[in-house]
Amino acid sequence: MLNFINEAGKPDNGGFLMAKAVEVRDLVKWYGKTLALNGVTFDVDAGDFFVIMGPSGCGKSTTMKILAGLLDWDSGEVYINGKNMRGVPAYKRDVSLMLETYALFPHMTVYDNIAFGLRMLGKPEDEIKKKVEWALELVGMPGFEKRFPDELSGGQRQRVALARSLVVEPSVLLLDEPLSHVDYRLMRKLIEDLKIIHKKVGNTFILTTHYQEQGLSMADTLMIMNTGVVEQIGTPEEIYWRPRTVFAARFVGEINLFSGTVKSKSDGGYYVKTEIGEFEGIVPYESSEEIVGKNVAYGIRLERVMLTEEESKLPNKIKAELSGYYFFGDKIEYVFTTESGQIIKMSKPTLEEEKLLEVGKKYVLGWRTKDGIILEKPCMIEGLNIEEVIYGK
Repeated sequence: MLNFINEAGKPDNGGFLMAKAVEVRDLVKWYGKTLALNGVTFDVDAGDFFVIMGPSGCGKSTTMKILAGLLDWDSGEVYINGKNMRGVPAYKRDVSLMLETYALFPHMTVYDNIAFGLRMLGKPEDEIKKKVEWALELVGMPGFEKRFPDELSGGQRQRVALARSLVVEPSVLLLDEPLSHVDYRLMRKLIEDLKIIHKKVGNTFILTTHYQEQGLSMADTLMIMNTGVVEQIGTPEEIYWRPRTVFAARFVGEINLFSGTVKSKSDGGYYVKTEIGEFEGIVPYESSEEIVGKNVAYGIRLERVMLTEEESKLPNKIKAELSGYYFFGDKIEYVFTTESGQIIKMSKPTLEEEKLLEVGKKYVLGWRTKDGIILEKPCMIEGLNIEEVIYGK
């Protein structure tokens, strides 16, 4: 499929209205008595880099296999490029799936592995040669044509698998946990490469991962899944700063979370009585529901907690003792213990000349009203309450 790229870097078909690349409606999938997908609904715009993120067993791979045509489903609708996929075999879907294991043929050279899909489509060898060379150049591996998979590193095998998926020019490329088997440094490099390749080819990418860093850094649109349901869909920035559930808030980054009750409205938001004190915060998304009197979760991102003074005008303050810290190179994560025995964390960028805080010393911590996140909903799974999701009870 030939894609034209407009000035915004998105596919353009010359002015005609394009259908969504993928539309999924109320998708349900059972494995025997296990409900793997429970009414999953989402859209993927053409040319989007769409990331599905969630823990193992949340339904990411099941969703991908259904999109790829490798797995049937029980109810709901799946559309790819505006066409209903019920009963449509994998080879007629204009999609390509790159599996977590890469699934390269060990007895074939790099060239033949990449050419395999084109040969199955009956393409002439002169066209195949040009496309294989293009794909190898795209993934940064020209000159590797004659090597076999066991002569490649893990990262090189990953690139060959990507080239094999891209060479057939699918409108939708499905990447199921593609960076799970590489070391951290290589993962960072491949994240950059995937973003660059996506911009170059303009196809729709749908990628699954359970790693926060991968999802937040790669996604144009991010979808958080949890045990067969969709928790939230939005940009990485939206989900990080304006989560809709406790599960979404803690899955996309570190956050201090405390159970509490909304006592009353304030000028800037609401007052919440928590187990460590009464604080002011906001609901991070639009809601018309009245939450006064309701049990909620109150959260603060670690980087929004700051050292302050007792006489500070910050609306939210608490005294706590520094019990330890973790050095992560670019940042330091401090761990404090409140008088009630609860843990509250603070993250600060690392400055070489800055003196570390003193373990065992008491400090006053504070944060602004807008940095106190009030979450009424624990998750999208029915029957769980705030405490169960926060504390795993």
